[in-house]
Amino acid sequence: MEKEDQRNLILALVLCFGLFMLYNMFVLEPQQKQAQEQAKQAQQNQVEQAISSTPAIRPRAEIVQAELSTNQRVVINAPAIDGSINLKGSRIDDVSLKNFYETIQDKEAKRAAGEIKLLSPEGTERAFIATVAWGNASFFSDDVVWSQTNTGPLTPENPLKLQFANADLRIDRTISIDSDYMFVIADVLTNLGSAPLTVQPSAQVRQRLLPEHTTTPVSEQQAHRGALGVYGAEKNQQINYHDLSQGKAISKIVTGGWNALTTKYWMAAVVPEQNEPVTMIANTINQNGQTVFRAGYALTDYVVQPGQSITKTSRIFAGAKRVDVLERYENEDKIPSFTDAVDWSWLFFITKPFFWLLKIFQSWFGSFGLAILALTVVVKTVFFPLQFGMYKSMSKMRLLQPEMKSIQDRFAADPQRMRQEQAKLWQREKINPLAGCLPIIPTMFVFYALFHTLAVTIEMRHTPFFGWIRDMSAPDPTTVFNLFGLIPWNPGTVPLIGGLLMIGVWPLLYGGTMVLLQGLSTPPADKMQRAIMRWIPLIFLVLFAGFASGLVIYYVWSNIISVIQQYIIMRRTGVETEFDKFIAKRFGNKKPA
Repeated sequence: MEKEDQRNLILALVLCFGLFMLYNMFVLEPQQKQAQEQAKQAQQNQVEQAISSTPAIRPRAEIVQAELSTNQRVVINAPAIDGSINLKGSRIDDVSLKNFYETIQDKEAKRAAGEIKLLSPEGTERAFIATVAWGNASFFSDDVVWSQTNTGPLTPENPLKLQFANADLRIDRTISIDSDYMFVIADVLTNLGSAPLTVQPSAQVRQRLLPEHTTTPVSEQQAHRGALGVYGAEKNQQINYHDLSQGKAISKIVTGGWNALTTKYWMAAVVPEQNEPVTMIANTINQNGQTVFRAGYALTDYVVQPGQSITKTSRIFAGAKRVDVLERYENEDKIPSFTDAVDWSWLFFITKPFFWLLKIFQSWFGSFGLAILALTVVVKTVFFPLQFGMYKSMSKMRLLQPEMKSIQDRFAADPQRMRQEQAKLWQREKINPLAGCLPIIPTMFVFYALFHTLAVTIEMRHTPFFGWIRDMSAPDPTTVFNLFGLIPWNPGTVPLIGGLLMIGVWPLLYGGTMVLLQGLSTPPADKMQRAIMRWIPLIFLVLFAGFASGLVIYYVWSNIISVIQQYIIMRRTGVETEFDKFIAKRFGNKKPA
């Protein structure tokens, strides 16, 4: 490529990027915000209209406390969750997650009121319940009132025993819970009548429609939100909330699997016995004038003869999508592909090993921040053969700059001859001009995989690093524009450009390492190209300011290792870098050893 063509290409790329940033900032973002506000308002109007035709929404705590006082609920007290079970329908509809909080401030203060409240009773604003039921043409146990036949709260050591009976049947139910998030519901249905009884077991989770379900906050853009499950041999079936609300539905007859309503970090799932056919469903239903999301399964009809019994077991998961917990259920309880509840993306063959390595390093060092630094060393070691070829080629290219300049001067009027002479020079010196491009390809995959892993795994949520980084899944909270917190002002509140002003310490360190890397590279001969290249660290600095701080920490450390590697290789090749020139200019003619 000719020098003029190179300059024009680089200039065009930078201008295109700059125009895209401006267009995105002043056109796309305002349009997106306006569209989101309109959608949110329309959804809010829909919700308000629905609310006006339904019983008044009551606070969650008010409903739970009132029903506990009248013994309509049984308390849950487990290591990972607390809450209660409603004896109406034997509904699991009051679940809070211990050790997970709405905000980092709630976590640091360990405020019980700030715990993640996953399931909530009907009649509340965030109604979200899980049920296991028996039904037929004239009976459905989702609304009947059960009686507790033992005492005490539900704990891992004390399963809850319930019973329901009428003239035709009796159901004896045992609900147990483990140390994490799995409820096991074991039912024994007995036919008390004189005629055969046809019944159908089913289980479902259902959730009240909220405006947030059909709009996508920035924090949720990198993960699936909606109905998700494994249907027999069909893995990772998913449909988002917006599509569900528009009438799209799933109904499939399969053998085994599970079905859930899920967000980035939390999930409520129903799991049938894995050895018989079930009909998996995911749809919306109208309940008291309110749109409700539903995901679950129904088994085939069973005919129970008089005096006979039938036993069925269901599982309900209600908790955080912790990979080690999901993996245990997948291995021990044989729930197929349960770890796929985490959105590993289409690069799962990279994101999963990355997360596995992070977990190993975290167990060694006791910190996910140190685990990221260790992962950086592993990645740089794996890619070192490619990087070595790139650095060596760059060093040789730099040594040959005078000869390259001579060829360009001698054959300036004959571009074809110039390219031929350059090719001969590269061949004689065994230089591959593409060696500097090849490492970029795997690096792009690594960037996306790590970016996605940090964005969707709950293990990174509210996980601190040293100093001011309290949550590695969130951007660096400091900013140079308020002197890193010394001035009581939040630049992020500035309209349109607030996001660009949130440039913290770690993004600045990243920009600094980019400058160091540029200092080791051969500067372009063209003044325009040199001017453009000087702006690249600033562009990436602004871009990385909005990324998860864990990702920025990874790339700062990666750049530092690259600087060390490149400098050693270039010095051993006999190349004087820009850093050497600076040292010589600043401290005399002495060169670093």
